[in-house]
Amino acid sequence: MPLSPALIAVVRGLRGRCPQCGRGKLFAGYLKQAPACSACGAATGEIAAEDGPPWLTVLMLGPLLAALTFVSARQEAWPLWMRLGGLGTFATLAVLMMLPRVKGGLIGVLWGMRPPA
Repeated sequence: MPLSPALIAVVRGLRGRCPQCGRGKLFAGYLKQAPACSACGAATGEIAAEDGPPWLTVLMLGPLLAALTFVSARQEAWPLWMRLGGLGTFATLAVLMMLPRVKGGLIGVLWGMRPPA
């Protein structure tokens, strides 16, 4: 069964690629969108994700981080500085890893929802 074009756009966005062709890069920097695809010329910079990616990232990571916080609170053998430092480092790295992927996926969703030309 072939995938729908909207789902293909989302998968390409999750990979940080152009939602139309899948070859060009979606981002010119860490989170800065490229104004247009370098491969096909699609105007990917016009899709505004705005506040959606940070909100969705927190929504996805929040339950995991809350659970890890409760588990680490029960580990009284570990010093407090180790627990807090480890959780803070993990939370920061998890957000930094997920944010561009979530933004790319959301751009892919918005690209797939566009009316056909």
